Amino acid sequence: MVQSKAWNWEMVPPDDEYWNTPAPEIYHLAQNWKQKGFEKFLDIGCGLGRNALYFAKQGFKVTTFDLSEKSVEVVKQKFEDNGLVLDDIKVCDMLDMDYPENSFDCILAMNVISHTDTQGFKDILEKIRKMLKPGGEVFFTLGSKQSYWYNREDLPVVDECTKIRVEDGPENGIPHFYVNDEDCLRLFTDFKIVNLRHVSELTSYGSFSSHYYVWLRK
Repeated sequence: MVQSKAWNWEMVPPDDEYWNTPAPEIYHLAQNWKQKGFEKFLDIGCGLGRNALYFAKQGFKVTTFDLSEKSVEVVKQKFEDNGLVLDDIKVCDMLDMDYPENSFDCILAMNVISHTDTQGFKDILEKIRKMLKPGGEVFFTLGSKQSYWYNREDLPVVDECTKIRVEDGPENGIPHFYVNDEDCLRLFTDFKIVNLRHVSELTSYGSFSSHYYVWLRK
């Protein structure tokens, strides 16, 4: 299994608008999960805290972690500055998540759990299934095999679904796991698919990126 590597958040301006604004999907998710009575929320890979902070402001009990020590420091300070309390936050590799079974009503992983290889993703998905309460839901993003990066022939290959990004930027050296429609249907058989979308979106770097938005229920 490929070794995890943290994003280099030192290369991202602390006031960067993209990484300090909740992802567009977050507003709908939070309201939907509130209506279902969900409270215990896990944000896998909190980054600069844009999504964890929003969920906390909506009244969720937030647990989060990141592989980056810088990330965890920033998020702790943001919660303190906003007078909000975290249930738990720590430096952790997502491959080593060890929360008890049936711990969370809802789990979020934006631009995170694709940073591994095929076996790593399968292991993480199984951990998520165990951590969710019965009827609990998870929302996450995955790279698409239609992506420019997946189809670049000069990138190091880990397995049929995984390549290593090599570039000058915060993702240098980080593995990326990519899927297609058939992969999704095969990988998610232990869940009910609430919604599955394939999108092409403009990134903060000015390029287009193809992703899957995956919403599953245990």
